[in-house]
Amino acid sequence: MVIGTVLAPLGLILASFATQLWHIYLSQGILFGIGATFVFSPSIGLPSQWFVKRRAFATGIAVSGSGIGGVCLSPMTQNLIENLGYRNALRVLGALIFGLLCIATALAMSRFKPSPSKRPWYALVDTSLLGTQFNLLVLFAFLVPFGYISAFFLMPTYATSIGIDRGHGAALVSIMSATNAVCRITLGFLGDRFGRLNIMFLSTFLSAIFTMILWQFSVSYGVYIAYALLFGLSAGAFVSMIPAVTFDIVGIENVQCGLGMAYAGTTIGNLMGTPLSGLLQSHYGWTATIQWCGALTMAASLVALALRMVRADFKVHAKV
Repeated sequence: MVIGTVLAPLGLILASFATQLWHIYLSQGILFGIGATFVFSPSIGLPSQWFVKRRAFATGIAVSGSGIGGVCLSPMTQNLIENLGYRNALRVLGALIFGLLCIATALAMSRFKPSPSKRPWYALVDTSLLGTQFNLLVLFAFLVPFGYISAFFLMPTYATSIGIDRGHGAALVSIMSATNAVCRITLGFLGDRFGRLNIMFLSTFLSAIFTMILWQFSVSYGVYIAYALLFGLSAGAFVSMIPAVTFDIVGIENVQCGLGMAYAGTTIGNLMGTPLSGLLQSHYGWTATIQWCGALTMAASLVALALRMVRADFKVHAKV
């Protein structure tokens, strides 16, 4: 996390001096991405070490910070760019993030030392963890970012396409981020009470329905606000659930490796989800993009349902 605390802000600040597109790729793309991963991946598994009964709730509280950050940073960044220019905006964001990460890293504590492993340091995959349940979890992690990420990144563009200015589009991102923060805490609490996989399936299924129907028919600002609220309240549950479900499947001794493999599954969706959606939009229009996002989210929900049924021994009424 200390390494990430240095690399992530450095990536933003170096991007502010870029004069070529490849400079942006190396700095804000690769350097910031590596730094953010170094901070995010260890911290996301820490709450699971300290809680058992309320594991998903604790994780939800922890990861709600990214939703709250979206509420603050989206309009703030827009304002910084308009008043200071994008270069100075990147520098201000870099300094802000460095201060926040210093505090976060200083407060992060691990309850258990990493378990000794016989695998070489460069072995990223622990084949002993692979099995029906963990494979389904990784498949879910692979599918779910495609629709989730695109809905956020394409929001200002879609808002413009239906006659809403970019300022209101940024406000919609804040609305969705705020409800997403509430979603992660609330659904984490419900997951502990009614079953983490039950809630993970239901919330992902609902977010797919909201995308395929409500976003599809969002032709006015009011309807699009309703979509932003409902999607935000349902789509972020997997962020709270994946660490808790990983813990349940692989156990404490393998949780960091298991989380690393699960989040590695999200890489392609995080990287390619928005570009693919943008490509579909430019060639086939918004309907193709919306239904693509909804279909992959629906597929993720069905994988979550399959995992739920396997862990419950195919019992319909079970807290899993």
